[in-house]
Amino acid sequence: MKKLIAALVGMLFIPLVLARPAATPVSPVTAREQLNATLWLQRATEYELATRQVYRLATERLTTVIAAPGSAATEQWGSTAAQLAALPTAIVVDLDETVLDNTYYQARQLLQGREYEEASWQAWMQEAAATAIPGAVEFLRAAAAAGHKIYYVTNRLCQPLASSPADECPARTATLRNLRALGLPNSDEAETLMLRGERPQWSSSDKSARRASIAERYRIVALVGDDLRDFVDRPVFEARRGELEGLFGARWFLLPNPIYGSWERELTSGACAPSMSSMDCAAQSLTRKYQQLKPQPAARPTPGS
Repeated sequence: MKKLIAALVGMLFIPLVLARPAATPVSPVTAREQLNATLWLQRATEYELATRQVYRLATERLTTVIAAPGSAATEQWGSTAAQLAALPTAIVVDLDETVLDNTYYQARQLLQGREYEEASWQAWMQEAAATAIPGAVEFLRAAAAAGHKIYYVTNRLCQPLASSPADECPARTATLRNLRALGLPNSDEAETLMLRGERPQWSSSDKSARRASIAERYRIVALVGDDLRDFVDRPVFEARRGELEGLFGARWFLLPNPIYGSWERELTSGACAPSMSSMDCAAQSLTRKYQQLKPQPAARPTPGS
């Protein structure tokens, strides 16, 4: 009887083993943590509706707030109305998870149980296969038709690769190819794509130096991104929040991104020592995130206190 039961149990498990997809990994916990976020971006109707809603609002603002005098860039707020009025207009957009959908890369990493890696990310960029975020193409074409130059300011890193030694900035070559394949406006003009590290003063992930460069020639009337730093540096925002918050939905348009961003890096800042292995660093960062969960609401002030 025991042998019969063991045989039956074994037979029950055979289909499960055979049915398991070959690509399904035994993932480390740190890689699995982004599963739901990636699936939400790829599969949730709610995400598609959210991005279309943001871009529809931005399109409606083209004829109202965006068309009005003034600038969306804090780098231009010291200019006079006359100085700004003399400039042609531009709209500055981030690329990854703002215009380009890279969740395919994220899905590949998850299926292999791997975190973000610069080498695999560079390889994904070279494919130039990213699709457009829902609503992005329609908005950008409407903005260009309204007379605004489109600038694509990205933190994709400009650096040579062993696989293409003749190209000093293969990320630029591949990104332009991707933008052109999607038929995005001004993608035929090399100057409208600005990568991190392309110039010495652009080495930081902070985009203010690149916005300042655009602001020398154009009045920046709108900003679009998925990270607070696509609009302003975080410390500046916190110091001037009351003044700046009203720009969202008017000249600043923010898309959701639960996978990565400066918000995540801020949570894990200082978690890793220089001597740590990548696996230990990932585990320590994950521990830091769990430590910052809020299981209880903040205590409400006592009335009259």
